[in-house]
Amino acid sequence: MIRGYAEQPSPYAGGHMTLRVSTDAPRFRVEFHRYETGMTLTGKTPWLPGEHAPPHLPAHDWGRPGTGLRGEPLRPWAVYPVRAPAEPGVYVAVLVEGDESGSDRTDPDRTTPDGREARALFVVRPVRPAARILYKLPLFTYHAYNLIDGRPYDPDRLTGHWCLYTMPGQVPAPGVSLHRPGGGTGGTPWDVHNFDPYDPTPRQTFVHWDARFIGWAARRGYAVDYCTDLDLHREGAALLEPYRLMVSAGHDEYWSDAMRAAVAEHVAAGRNAAFFGGNTCWWRVVFHDPLTFSRVGVWHEEGPPENELIGVSFRNGGERDRDDHPEPVGYRVQHADHWVYEGTGLRDGDVFGLAENLVGYECDGADFDRAAAPPYAPTGADGTPAGFTILAVGDARASGWGFGNGAATMGLYEAGGTVFNAATTDWPRGLATCPAVERITANVLDRLS
Repeated sequence: MIRGYAEQPSPYAGGHMTLRVSTDAPRFRVEFHRYETGMTLTGKTPWLPGEHAPPHLPAHDWGRPGTGLRGEPLRPWAVYPVRAPAEPGVYVAVLVEGDESGSDRTDPDRTTPDGREARALFVVRPVRPAARILYKLPLFTYHAYNLIDGRPYDPDRLTGHWCLYTMPGQVPAPGVSLHRPGGGTGGTPWDVHNFDPYDPTPRQTFVHWDARFIGWAARRGYAVDYCTDLDLHREGAALLEPYRLMVSAGHDEYWSDAMRAAVAEHVAAGRNAAFFGGNTCWWRVVFHDPLTFSRVGVWHEEGPPENELIGVSFRNGGERDRDDHPEPVGYRVQHADHWVYEGTGLRDGDVFGLAENLVGYECDGADFDRAAAPPYAPTGADGTPAGFTILAVGDARASGWGFGNGAATMGLYEAGGTVFNAATTDWPRGLATCPAVERITANVLDRLS
């Protein structure tokens, strides 16, 4: 058994970095793999002495002494200082167990960034930003679902773990910590049982959505820098200032006040944001200390509705997890003369993404009058900005699901800068097989960056 995590989830290139690791092997080593179109080995450590430490509680910093549910003392996980890779990008630390003679005891799969143990996800940031695009990984969302080894909390035996979806009624400390294994890879998401019939990789992991988008962007030759939402939470608008465009994709569900304020300031200053995902900015989170956060409610009930920033909301889109509603839903085009559709060959009334079930797991929508004739326009009743243009509609109600208005609405608005929203979690999957999805994405990145 071996698990670990990076104490600094986004160190600077070539800078100081600390890994925390627990293993029952006498030795282990770390392989650093940069992820673009696949896993590329960029370096490795020598054999390091293995040390076993017990799991801590989900709200703990696992690198500090803790106290278990029975009052037992918990040793901190061993510290291993390393040098961060020299090239910026997204990385996976693959942990290889060894025996006393210095031979490999395990052979982790190096073909994928995904795994339930023996790896840790982190970002290497450039010392001097050079790209025009900044891609933000949803670290908070990864950890909100993180059940570490997959053993659910048992209140009778006082064993197992919880996440923000399974919080016990009485817990020693609120929330979940960012200093623990898992969180994108190397752990088990709570809803790992929630199988995606179009993609067997687990939802709420890096490989499922983010890796697809990052791989596509790399193949197309886009220069991209990377950060996590912890960076955006801590550094605010100063983090975004060097970039023309901030990009988020897949499932970016958990947002703090500081994150929202930073992106709003970025857009007001004439720069841009593009969301190629769904269920975006749904939960409002608060931090109890620099590492531990919990959710206080959904944004439209606990603060300004998320529509005011991103244009749409999950409450007017919907969710079809598992395979409860297998009928595919694509996007029906309106305003086909808009620059977003340039080069697609699409016309008003055409449907794209149907074969991909593009309006899939979760989607977001702007409220509009269903009784009106297309092209549909937002009512603004849910907080969607008056200038938001609905460019495509995916009707969830036609397949027997959906919340509120029950339709995904791809679109954009301008407020100093431009905010584009693809409004469905499964947009990155469409990049591989749907020419319209690919061209729309390229149009947005090219124009807004």
